[in-house]
Amino acid sequence: MGAPDGIVGLELYESVALLRSLAVSSSCRGRGCGTALVAQAELFAKSRGAEEVYLLTSTAERFFERLGYTCVLREAAPVAIQRTQEFSTLCPSDSAFMVKRLPVKKSSAALEAH
Repeated sequence: MGAPDGIVGLELYESVALLRSLAVSSSCRGRGCGTALVAQAELFAKSRGAEEVYLLTSTAERFFERLGYTCVLREAAPVAIQRTQEFSTLCPSDSAFMVKRLPVKKSSAALEAH
């Protein structure tokens, strides 16, 4: 059994989540592995009640922009995210702070009302 092609970490805090530690092996880059890992993390976050996923990056801002993340001011971070070690001490202050609002599934009743 070899090393995994990629990994992703996710911290859940009620209605928000922090995506962290996305890493993809060099042999898997450019083949959709990172995109698939982020998509799975987002699905998991949503299944646990998260409405937004935040992240900090110093190297992959464009990658995450392609996935629908946008830069926001660090001062706008929810308190739960501000309290994380990654936000407060691990990531440099000049890291891009990004967010993606997860799509809300419309209920059948809401769809019938239109």
